[in-house]
This record gives sequence, C-alpha cells and structure tokens, in this order.
Amino acid sequence: MRAFVTVGSTRFDSLVQAVLSPLVLEQLQKKGYQHLVVQCGNSHIDGFGDEETSWAFDKAGIEVRMWRFKPSLDEDYNDADLVISHAGSGTILDVLRKGKPLIVVPNPTLLDNHQEELAEALSKLGHLRWSTIGGLPQAIEDLEKSALVPFPPFDGTRFQRPCVPSDVLASSLVLVRHEGSPNLHGLLSKRTTFLPILFERLLRPHGMPVPSKVTTAVIDEEPEVYEAKYVHEVYDQIASHFSSTRYMPWPVVAKFLSDLPTGWVGLDSGTGNGKYLPLPIDRPGSIWTVGLDRSRNLLEDARKASDAGVLREVVWGDVLGRGWRNGAFDYAISIATIHHLATPERRQLAVKRLIESVSPAHGRVLVYVWAIEQDELSKRGIPIVEASDSTNGPNTGHDVFVPWVLADEKPTRKPRKKSKRRRGPKEHNDPEEVAAESQAEHAEPKVFNRYYHMFAEGELRGLVSEAAREMGLEIGQRPAQTRQEAGGQKRGIEIVQDGWERSNYYVEFRRWETCNDSER
Repeated sequence: MRAFVTVGSTRFDSLVQAVLSPLVLEQLQKKGYQHLVVQCGNSHIDGFGDEETSWAFDKAGIEVRMWRFKPSLDEDYNDADLVISHAGSGTILDVLRKGKPLIVVPNPTLLDNHQEELAEALSKLGHLRWSTIGGLPQAIEDLEKSALVPFPPFDGTRFQRPCVPSDVLASSLVLVRHEGSPNLHGLLSKRTTFLPILFERLLRPHGMPVPSKVTTAVIDEEPEVYEAKYVHEVYDQIASHFSSTRYMPWPVVAKFLSDLPTGWVGLDSGTGNGKYLPLPIDRPGSIWTVGLDRSRNLLEDARKASDAGVLREVVWGDVLGRGWRNGAFDYAISIATIHHLATPERRQLAVKRLIESVSPAHGRVLVYVWAIEQDELSKRGIPIVEASDSTNGPNTGHDVFVPWVLADEKPTRKPRKKSKRRRGPKEHNDPEEVAAESQAEHAEPKVFNRYYHMFAEGELRGLVSEAAREMGLEIGQRPAQTRQEAGGQKRGIEIVQDGWERSNYYVEFRRWETCNDSER
C-alpha cells in the first residue's frame, strides 16, 4: 500500500520531519504501507540539501520517494491508499472528491485563517481525520477507513436559491480560489462542485466563528464583576467549541519550551485547554508544565491534553492568586491571558505573580497578549479610538469586546404539515421550499462578547518593567561581581526578547540574583 503526503506550495518543515520520524514510519508499517511518497514543497529537511529537488531511499522498511513540486498531483492522489495533507481547502476537497482516506495536519505558521476551521468542520462531519504534528502517529493508528463518511456528491439544486447572504457568499470565495484561475469564471468552474456543501453544511449548521465586528468596551462596574461576566462565564459556555479550535502552538512559545533544560518544572498561567502542556514535541516528558485556569470546563480538556494518554497536572485557580510558594517553578508562561484583566493594576499584578512564581536565580518567563496591530490574516478589526475619547491614555491600548459566534449544533426543526393530496414517487422540492427548509434547520447563532485589552506597541514591555521595579528588582543584565566588590545581594530581571508575532505582542525575560557577602 502507498501513503502520499503533501504540504502544498509553502514550507511545512515539521510535517515533513514528522512523517519521516521512526514513530510515524512504524505506524505506517503496522498498517501495511510499504511505500511513502512525500511532496515537500519548499520545506527544509535536515540532511537533505535545499537545492535538491528529489530523493529516493529506504527507511524503517519503507520505500520513500520525496520531491518538491509537480504540475499536477492527480496521479499521486489516485495511486494513494492514504493521504496526509496540510489544511489547504483546495487540497482537502480534491482528495475527498476522489474518495481517499485523509488525515489533515494544519500548519501552525498559518493560524487564524479559514483553513483550520474547514478542517475542523469536515472532521466533525466524519469525512476526514485531523491531527496535530505530535498526534500524527496516533491518528494513523486510530484511522478506520470504513468509519469515514463518504463526501457527498454535488447537488446542483442547491444553487437555485442559495440561503447564504450575498456578502457571506462573496467573502467566502477565498476558500475556493484556484491557482492559475484568477477570474471569477475560473473560480466557479474549478470549484463549483463543493460550494453548496461548504455553505450549507459547514458554515451554517456547525456554528463556526464567522468574523464579526469588534466593538469598544466600557468598564462600568467593579473589574472582578466585569471579568466574571465577560470573560469567565463566557469561556465556560463556549469551552467545548473554543477548545476544538485551539490546538496549534505559536512558534515562539514552542521554541521557548523546547529550549528549556531537561528536568525543569513550570507553570502555564491561564492554560485554557492545555495545548502547551505536552510540549516540547521533540522531547516529550523532558520538562513538566502545570496548568492553571479559572474555567473548570477548559481544565477538563487540559487534563487530557496529550496524544499519549498522559493525565496532566492542572489547578483550578486565579492568575492573581497565590497558589504556591514563591520561586516554586523554573519557568512560567502566560499566553493570551493577561489581556482579559480589566484594569492596568490587575494586569500588573498578574505580571508580579508570574515573577514571584519562578526561581529568583534562574527563572524564565514568557508573556503573550493580543495586539492592536492585527495582521492581514486576522479576522479582528480593532476600532480606532481618538485620543480625546480614550480612557486609557495615549499608547496604552484599547478595551474591546471580541465576539464569539456559536450556533446550536442540534437545532430544533418545526414539524412539516402533512399534505392531504396523494404523492407519487418522491418529487424535487421547488426553490422556495428548499430555501425555507434550509433556513428552518439552522438555529439562530448565539453571540458571546469577550472582554480584551488590546495592547499597544511597547505597552507590554513597560508593564513588565514597572511590575519588576515595584518589586524592588533591577532591570537589565546580571552585573559582573568580584570578590572585592562590597554590597549585599541584588536581584533583577533581564528582558531577553520582545516583539510582535501574528497579531500578538510578547516579552521573554529571566530572573537573576547575585550572591550576598555571607555566601562568599
């Protein structure tokens, strides 16, 4: 049998490395695959020259052929008994239309776009299996081809009167673009076969978070009450669907965890569904991260955040609380959490708790927050606040509501009235009836407004620095110390890096201390 792997036209180094790993090759061999063909695109693979375009070799008892590009992949799809693919919509639907078993692995460098949503929705419908990089061996082992739901054939009657609003129809064309067919006629002629399924079966009934307007938030009550209403209660209600859309690690976070020394123990403050608890993927179990969160529902997912059946250590608590002694951890991360705190004082206190939680001698901390500056792939448009109207002052970010749109997955349907006239063989409904039935099947979506403080450039670094100063810590590199130097012990933090990545600001810093006179 033959397995075919495709990464499309971009780089997807981690997927190529994964399919060539002993764990994946072992699972393929167990399933009876003797041949593996890999279309690696522009990916860099260790041990293979970037200037080379094709390779052939045997590995772990499997014959491997690898190449970068071909004019068409149709022949490879047809010859494959299993396809492992990136999450490109065109690739997914081409493979499904051919009736091939498909495992989709979304590219972590292409987050916050429609690809992840499409793969998730098709997986819920049973047409494919999607997986993370680390979960690929288990996905191959668990895949039962007979259990996959055949992708439905094209039904042209759905186009007679589409129930999808014209603005949604137009904006969704990005999902069906076809390389080499830049005009509208080319788009429709190449992808017409799956447009009605995409609209009628994916977007509407499954409540995928359609881009909605971000609005300015006004904090008009006690911050604890405000956060309970617009953060904690919301996440407990959307936990299941939110968790299913948050499974790929940010590259900077993954690298931070991968670079930590073996044996370190750390804290994920605001862990959510625990997607960072199993990291690093390349050294599983080499470090141990404890997850903390306010949402009991998300923590249920976090406990099982592993493809290997390992139960994770999680704690139900508040990021502003003191659940452990100072310096208990070697490292701490806070990813997309502090921006949910409603005042500058509470955000600063959260940073102080992170600093306190790690070792004063070597502790390392990474903090991520959402940025006002959103990139071109973001679904969030941040409202512009005039300086005279802003309650936060200049260059201190904006308080906003970011909606989460969720439709009922089990909508109620009104019973149809029985017709008094006799009916012969089943007849096609007229366009009016088709549209009415389709709309009746879809429940009204629920909109949950989540509070965020969107950070301005430099604001997060300033927050970290001010929190450290208030704790009596110095800012900067650890000073060189000689035996002749007088003075007591000094403690501080060094900001290792700060920057912007895919609509987020981040700061990484480490703690340091010098010896006091009695220790010399």
